[in-house]
Amino acid sequence: MRSKVILLTFPFLLTCGTNKPKENTSIEIKEVLKQKYELYKELNNSVQDTNGFILFEHCDSLLFSSLLGISKQVNVEAAKNSNGQWFRRPLTYPECYSNYSSKSTISRDMLLGLFYYIYYNKRLDIAEDLFKYGQDNLWIMGEGDPSRTVFTPSMQATLAEIIYKLGGDNHPHRLYPQSFTKNTSFEAHLTILHILLRAELLGKLTNEELDIVKYQYKRLPKNALFSYTYHKYTDGNQEETINTLLDTNIFPNSSLPTSNNYCTDWLWSRDESKDWSPCPEENKQWTGGELIFVAHLILN
Repeated sequence: MRSKVILLTFPFLLTCGTNKPKENTSIEIKEVLKQKYELYKELNNSVQDTNGFILFEHCDSLLFSSLLGISKQVNVEAAKNSNGQWFRRPLTYPECYSNYSSKSTISRDMLLGLFYYIYYNKRLDIAEDLFKYGQDNLWIMGEGDPSRTVFTPSMQATLAEIIYKLGGDNHPHRLYPQSFTKNTSFEAHLTILHILLRAELLGKLTNEELDIVKYQYKRLPKNALFSYTYHKYTDGNQEETINTLLDTNIFPNSSLPTSNNYCTDWLWSRDESKDWSPCPEENKQWTGGELIFVAHLILN
């Protein structure tokens, strides 16, 4: 049995690498970003509901509200019922699976966003409750399409790692292996979010993870999430990322972006296509949450 364990784990160990975070950004340009970051946090108040959620009219609200919640007040537990089950948005709104086109009551991407909120706000209580709910329900986290609701070993491992880092139990789930792929559009956004969070938890990227980060950055260098992750684990210089956030064609200096600037509600979650182009005929107000999220990571 011992020899089998060695054979199984040895290839995994080869991918670990020592790609640690670096910081090499000038104080001056960070100060310029800080001014815009603080302004956007204030302006964002107008698009939050009473629980602090954004995009609450849509069924991905928990994901994006949780990411916003690393820097602003968001009552994420408004999306959880008394049984510990999580939903796509606060319970005060119609449930998405029953009333709209959602294929499930919750999905892994929603809970990945929740991971960020839990870790950055040090909410061990929420993490432990989520872990218990998963165990009690065979890691089926809601109703609907199992491909969306089943908590994979990869997600279990990350949740267990968060619990451990916040001072909780050392669950064996931490040892479950990770595997990421080179994908596009919304899936690429989720992959980088997961890789970035694990790097924060473990203090480094594996060689496999860094390869995927480099791939996504090369593909979309103007995606500030991809750019931030790439520079943090290569040269440490976030000037390119900051210049994207300071670009007034994307993010105006005195107001939140609208469909006059781009045509999607969270820019980093889409590839550069028509979503990155203005669509003034839509007449929509965006939240600026994607700027706030990446700026917070740079400044804190």
